[in-house]
Amino acid sequence: MKKDEIQNEFLISTAAETAFEVCTSYTDDKDIKSSIEKRLKDTFEKKLEGDKKLRKLQKTELEILMELDRVCRKHNLRYYIVGGTLIGAVRTGGFIPWDDDIDVSMPREDFDKLLSLKDEFSENFFLQTHKTEKECYFFYAKLRKNGTYFGEDKFEHTGIHKGIFMDIFPLDFISDKGIVQKLCFKSFSLINAFICSKKKTSEFLYKNMSLPFIVTFRLIQCILPLPLLYGLRTLIAKLTKALSNKRLVASLAGFHGYPKEIAPFELWDEGTDIEFEGKTVRAPKEYKTLLSHMFGDYMQLPPVEERINHTVADENIIFEGVKKEDYKPKFKRKRSHRYYGVDYDIIR
Repeated sequence: MKKDEIQNEFLISTAAETAFEVCTSYTDDKDIKSSIEKRLKDTFEKKLEGDKKLRKLQKTELEILMELDRVCRKHNLRYYIVGGTLIGAVRTGGFIPWDDDIDVSMPREDFDKLLSLKDEFSENFFLQTHKTEKECYFFYAKLRKNGTYFGEDKFEHTGIHKGIFMDIFPLDFISDKGIVQKLCFKSFSLINAFICSKKKTSEFLYKNMSLPFIVTFRLIQCILPLPLLYGLRTLIAKLTKALSNKRLVASLAGFHGYPKEIAPFELWDEGTDIEFEGKTVRAPKEYKTLLSHMFGDYMQLPPVEERINHTVADENIIFEGVKKEDYKPKFKRKRSHRYYGVDYDIIR
C-alpha cells in the first residue's frame, strides 16, 4: 500500500472511530444520539453532492481544454498546462482532487496568434479578453463555455461572460538582471492594481500599505483613464521583452509573482505530451524542473487548510441553459477600493 493510501486509511479509520465514540457516548439520550447521527448523515450527503458537482465542473473544464488543444494543434501553436493542473497530471494523471480550474501558459507569439483565431473555436466556446469584450479588464485570456455559469464574486457586478472557463497566460521574455525583473513586475502590478480598482473588483488592493500611499493611489486612479492604463500595461510587457536577451520568460500576470514566475525558456521550449484525465495534452519540456522551481516538493500534498479553490457557491455554478442576458450585473458596488477587513458597500 502506498504512503498516501496508508494516510487516507488511517484518516478514515480515525474519523469512523471518533464518530462511533461520540454516538455511543449518548446511548441514554436518544434525542441527542439521533441528532448526532442525522448531522453525520447530512454532512456526508452534502459532501458527496459537492464532490459530484466538482467532478462535473472538472469534466466541463476538460472539455474546454480539449477545444484549446484542438485549435492549437491545428495551427501549430505552443501551449502548456501549468500550476495545479500540471501538478495533478504529474501526480495522478488528472485533476488534483480539490482543484476547480485549469491553467495554461503560451509564449507571447503564440498567445497573440491565438487571439486572432477567436473565430476558430466552435460556437460552444468564447475566447474572452478585453479586446473581445469591452468590460473585460484582465491581461490574460479566458476560454469560456457558452450556456454555463461560474459566478465569481469579483465579476458579479459586471456584465461580462461568466461561463465556466480556463485561464490562458502569456509568457513574455524578460531581462536576466534582477533589478530590471523587479521593476517590470512591480510596475505591471501597480498598473494592474489601478485597473482592478477602477473596475471595482473584489480583490484586496491595500494590504500593508501606508495611508499616504493609499491617498496617492486613489488620486492617480481617479485621474488616469482606463484606455491609458490598458496601453501602459501593454507597453510594460513590450518593454519587458525589449530589455531581455530572450533567455528567460515570465508570466507577468501569474499568481505566484516575482521571482517564481521567471524561468529559462529552455525549460518550456516546444513542450512535450503528457496524460491528463485520459487525454493527451501539452506540458513544458522540462516540467519537473519547472515545478520544483515554482513549488519546491510538488509531490508532497499541502496541509488540508491550504487545499483551496475558487469557493463559488453551488447555486452560482450552472452547467447548461444559461443565456447571454443571465450574465447581466447582479448588484452594484459603490466604491472602487477595498481594505482588508472591510467589504464593499453593495447596492442590490
